Amino acid sequence: MKNHEALPSDLIIEPLKLKHLSLLRANSNSKYLGIFQILLCKKWFSSLESSFTNLIPTRNSTCLVAVERDNIIAYILATPINRRGTCWSISEPYFIGESISFSRYNLLQSLLRKVLYESNINTQSFLISINTNDNQNLSVIRQSGFQPLRIIKYWNRKEGIKYRKKEYKDNFNWEKLNEDNSQQIWRLEQARESINFRSIFDRQWHDIYEKRNTLTGVIKSKENNIIAGLIPSVCPQYNYSVELIRGLAWDERLNKSIPQRINNMKASQKKYYIETTSEDNKLNEILNINNWEITEERVLLGRSVWKRQNRYKLKSIETELLTNLVGNLQQQPELPSTIQMEKNK
Repeated sequence: MKNHEALPSDLIIEPLKLKHLSLLRANSNSKYLGIFQILLCKKWFSSLESSFTNLIPTRNSTCLVAVERDNIIAYILATPINRRGTCWSISEPYFIGESISFSRYNLLQSLLRKVLYESNINTQSFLISINTNDNQNLSVIRQSGFQPLRIIKYWNRKEGIKYRKKEYKDNFNWEKLNEDNSQQIWRLEQARESINFRSIFDRQWHDIYEKRNTLTGVIKSKENNIIAGLIPSVCPQYNYSVELIRGLAWDERLNKSIPQRINNMKASQKKYYIETTSEDNKLNEILNINNWEITEERVLLGRSVWKRQNRYKLKSIETELLTNLVGNLQQQPELPSTIQMEKNK
C-alpha cells in the first residue's frame, strides 16, 4: 500500500484517546478496559516526553487503534527501545474484534502505514519481530520496506526435568550487570553485529545497563575477561526474556560455564526464555544437550528512514549520507603540473 493512499472510509486509525474507553464499555470488549487504561496513561506520558525531547528521553509506548463503525477491532504498539529514541519497535497487531469489511491483512497494512508515515514518532529506525511461520504478516511487513536481520530462537527449560545445582571448579564466575561490565559486553555485542544492524538498532552500553534485570549478567574468566553474557533482548516478546551472546572466537570454557549459569538460575513462577541467533550453532547445541527446547522461532526485521518535517516521504540513510558527503566536499585548487614546472626551469 502506498503512503498516499487513503484509508477505507469505514476504517479509522488514530492514537488511543479517552473516547475509546467508552467504546470498550459499550461492547463485549470490556475485558480490555484495564489494558487500555494503562496504555492511555503511557500515551499521556509519551506526549509529555515528546514536548521535552532535549531534556527527557522518550520511554513510553504509543498506541494506535483501528476503529470500524464505533468498534475497536485492533491496536498496535510502538515503543522506543534505546535511550535516545532513535529506534522504535512495532508490535504485532492485537486483534480484539472481527472486522465486517476488512481482512487482517488489510488492517495490518493500514496500521503499519499509520505508524511509519503519519504518526508523530520522531525516529530514524524501526524494528518488528514476527513468527517465522506467519507468512501473511511477513508479506505485509516486507512490502512496507522492512528487511530481515536475523532469525531468533526462543529456548525454555524442558518440563518435568529436575536440575541439580552443579558447580564447576573452572576459573570463571558470574557477575551481575554493572556500569563497567555493561560497557565491556556492549563492545562484545558490537563486534559480532553487522554494520547495518548496528545502524538500525543504535544501542549504547547504557541501554543494556538500564534494562538489566534479575537474569542478566556476564561470565568472566580468571583473567577478568568477559567470555559470554545474558543481556536484555533487542526486541523482547516476553516479560522474562534475555539474549545469550558470546565473543567471536569460541572459548571451550563456555561448554561448562553456560550450563552452570542457565541451569542454576532461580526458577520463577513465570517461564523465562533465552534467545539465540539461528546461525550460532555452538550456543544452540549447548542449550539443546542441556535439556532446553525451542518454543518459537521469530524473524527480526528492520527499516531505517529519515523523515522530513511536514512530509510523508522517506529517505534512506545511505542516500542521506551520500548527499552530505558530496555536499561537504570543497573544491580543491588545481595542483601544479610537474610537466609545466620542468618547462619553466
